[in-house]
Amino acid sequence: MSIETGDERRLKLMTRLLQRLAAKGEEGVPIIVEGKKDLLALRKLGITGKILCVKNSCENFVDFLDRVQSDEVVLLVDFDKGGASIAKNIVQYLEGRGVKVNSVFWRGIRSFARRDVKDVEGFPSYLEKLKKRASYS
Repeated sequence: MSIETGDERRLKLMTRLLQRLAAKGEEGVPIIVEGKKDLLALRKLGITGKILCVKNSCENFVDFLDRVQSDEVVLLVDFDKGGASIAKNIVQYLEGRGVKVNSVFWRGIRSFARRDVKDVEGFPSYLEKLKKRASYS
């Protein structure tokens, strides 16, 4: 019987979280990220579906959010103070329009990787490091 290390446990939790995120994308639920590098990071992780970039839009913030035509969105912005501020504004605006804002993935990644990952674009390399560390233990 082997004892699971902290890295192995974190890797399992993150893998499950990513599988659930991928399922949301496949269901057609749009994922809102900050920029194109975040979009590319999610694609690298196998996340398909509609990914909307807040900062790469030529529109202002409100016009961008007004274009969101869905009953639910997944919020996955950066994990720093700036990302938290963007998240708060997105939640307030979209929920005011009756859109369910799913921030479970953002909160999950943020809580498990708080010290190691500050943004969505850094998530693939974080997972690779976890895999290497878990395989050596």
